[in-house]
Amino acid sequence: MKTQVIAAAAAALCATGCIQVKTESEIKPIHITMDVNLKVDKDLDKAFADEDQQKPKGNYKAVKEIVDRGAAGITNRAMLEARDGATDADRILVAEENATRIRRFNDIAKANGTTLESVQRRYAAKPREKIPAGTWLQDDSGAWLQKK
Repeated sequence: MKTQVIAAAAAALCATGCIQVKTESEIKPIHITMDVNLKVDKDLDKAFADEDQQKPKGNYKAVKEIVDRGAAGITNRAMLEARDGATDADRILVAEENATRIRRFNDIAKANGTTLESVQRRYAAKPREKIPAGTWLQDDSGAWLQKK
């Protein structure tokens, strides 16, 4: 009996003494997000370059006109939304412009391996400083306000 107690104690002592846990972790800097954002910004600039030229192409002038008169606002995802006072023609133009934007944003997201939402949010943040006072904008929480 005495031998069994000693053997059990020795086994318990050996079992606790032999367990050793070693963990290692390495923290590496992540540059991917910034690189993707810079590339997305560059691709957005290319895709919407016609809006920055002196003679814009497509619906830019018509879109600018309905935004300037408050018949449409710009969402926090860079889409247009018809507002009070929008005519049926305004609503059709908004739908056409949004379809064009979604195609452009999807192409950019796919080319950069990112999400549609991240591309939309990056583009929505870009023109806010250029937008004239009085333009309806949607903030990040979804509330509408007129730029001052």
